Amino acid sequence: DHLDLDTLSRLSERNPGARFLVPVGNAELLRGVGIANVQELDWGGRTRVKGVDVVSVPVQHWGRRSLLDTRQRLWSGWVVLGSERRFYFGGDAGYSRDYQDVGEALGPFDLAALPIGGYQPEAMMRPWHLDPEEAVKAGLDLRAKRLVPIHYGTFDLSDEPLDEPPRRFQAAAEAAGLPPESAPVLQIGQTLP
Repeated sequence: DHLDLDTLSRLSERNPGARFLVPVGNAELLRGVGIANVQELDWGGRTRVKGVDVVSVPVQHWGRRSLLDTRQRLWSGWVVLGSERRFYFGGDAGYSRDYQDVGEALGPFDLAALPIGGYQPEAMMRPWHLDPEEAVKAGLDLRAKRLVPIHYGTFDLSDEPLDEPPRRFQAAAEAAGLPPESAPVLQIGQTLP
């Protein structure tokens, strides 16, 4: 969700035929590191990839690559619509009505990956990063059957303890009446069938 060019370059080298979908204004960054197969989408933009539709959707955040280019490139969440399943990827975002709007327009979702970390200090982070309780609320707004928390525990970039977001997420999911299998907290690298 942070458009890490080193990682994207490695992915492109491993998968030369891969197509990279990015929000408007970001293709030049990828092309600048040698990634040619890039497609930009505006909010609401849609493309088809191997039998599924991918839609760029609005989220509350901002884009920046340096001190002087804040909001010069678009940022987004992503929806993947298959014939049998619907997936929402929230990336890096704060709480807004966008979740309810996307849920009404494109949901319900089988799975939503929502950020739960990076919320402290609140005065600086709150508008741009969901806290664990807001992630559960966003999942309910999206009408998602299963929520998977992301964006926590990998890098120590904010003031909350690294182990706090998953504990708060589990408590919030339980308080919202979600069964444990509908809101699993995965270990890094863990998969579920």
